[in-house]
Amino acid sequence: MKEPLYITLANKVESMIENDTYKIGDKLPSLRSLQQENSISLGTVLQAFNHLIDKGLINSREKSGYFVSRQSKQRLPLPQAIPLTLSARTVHIDRLLQKLREDSSDRDFVSFANALPDHRLLPFNGIKRAIQNVSRDISGSYLSFEQRKGNVKLREEIAKRSFTWGGSLHADDLVMTNGAMEAVILCLRAVTKQGDTVLVQDPCYYGIMQALEYLDLKVVTIPGDSETGIDMGNLKGACIKLSVKACVLVSNFNNPDGVCLNSGKKRQIAEFANQNEIPIIEDDLYGDIFFKGSRPDAIKTYDKGGWVLYCNSFSKSLVPGFRIGWCSPGKFVYEVARLKSIQSGPVCNFTQKVLLQLLTTGTYERHLKKFRIELQKNLVKTTHLITQYFPEGTKISAPFGGLVVWVELPPHINTVQVQNIAFSQGISYAPGEIFSAKGDYQNYLRISYCRLWDTKTEKALIRLGLLLQSQ
Repeated sequence: MKEPLYITLANKVESMIENDTYKIGDKLPSLRSLQQENSISLGTVLQAFNHLIDKGLINSREKSGYFVSRQSKQRLPLPQAIPLTLSARTVHIDRLLQKLREDSSDRDFVSFANALPDHRLLPFNGIKRAIQNVSRDISGSYLSFEQRKGNVKLREEIAKRSFTWGGSLHADDLVMTNGAMEAVILCLRAVTKQGDTVLVQDPCYYGIMQALEYLDLKVVTIPGDSETGIDMGNLKGACIKLSVKACVLVSNFNNPDGVCLNSGKKRQIAEFANQNEIPIIEDDLYGDIFFKGSRPDAIKTYDKGGWVLYCNSFSKSLVPGFRIGWCSPGKFVYEVARLKSIQSGPVCNFTQKVLLQLLTTGTYERHLKKFRIELQKNLVKTTHLITQYFPEGTKISAPFGGLVVWVELPPHINTVQVQNIAFSQGISYAPGEIFSAKGDYQNYLRISYCRLWDTKTEKALIRLGLLLQSQ
């Protein structure tokens, strides 16, 4: 879907602010001059400036014009990676997850721990219409069981969408699952056995490590650079030295550090997998939630021999409660479909038909366009408040997609210990330790920015910053 003109103009102005062409306090060109320069309507220019005001980058002064209020460019340094230590270990992540404090029933409670989109940012009316349309089917077909791979029309529609990331999938390549995590677990079961060693990037989403613990698999972690992600030399060395049977990688906007692998590295990983016959289980849960340019490609884009098992879901971008995921397991598609039918049977027929409606009517694409804009504004505001109120020496990731930022605090601050105090003040976050199989990242935390931004959210993040400063 083509980018709106006002977003194109807003991004151009923002880029000039980032590059210090316009500095804090500088006056921007007038609405009329930008209208003539870009051959667009005055309303479009005004919409672009209001968008930049919402992001907190500019402000208007009565009878004077528009002025730069702050830069959006990353000003704090990026978090540091933990040094590489090659060893395979059993996973005991569930014990660490007990340290994660979830939301209180208090209505004033603000959670930065939950990386699920606020329901107020979702297309409620479109979802309601799709549910109503499906329920009007007088044949009652939605009451029956689906075939084990899932609704064929839905799989066809998803296969068509693979074109956006350079894929060329077919409906027969896909298996519908109950969320992305079931897809990852099924793929792991298809390519490993109890006691095998699996490689993951570090830091790693705790749900992936829970899956490894559940399946009684060993894990080897490879630290990722905050800008470029996992190192190919380290990945290859670990796979050979430790007889790794599979790798689980988040290619786009890794949770929690937000890193997106470049196309060259994705191609190298796919080639390595095919040459060495090592399965790569790719979790691309956040690929549709990008803020710059076009949708990033995937490791699966470059898979020639079927050794990349691609997993995705609509839980983070459209309908969390439906728990609809899917995978394209390459040469392992028969085994994954067999395991799916044994483990939990086919995905709910009704919700698959509703999702199909949301995709074919254009509701999903229209929603994504607005959703990305709101999330990017939230990211700018979140980064600004962390820069302003968190302790001196704080470092923060600079994602251009996804739902979370990764924050490194001064070494003396233990985020597990501080979270109890934060919880008593009506705030929660995800402590860094739960993203490590070794108990690292004790002075790190993950902040989600997928709430509907309001005064309560802003005040809570400021309170959290002041609390961390007091430590």
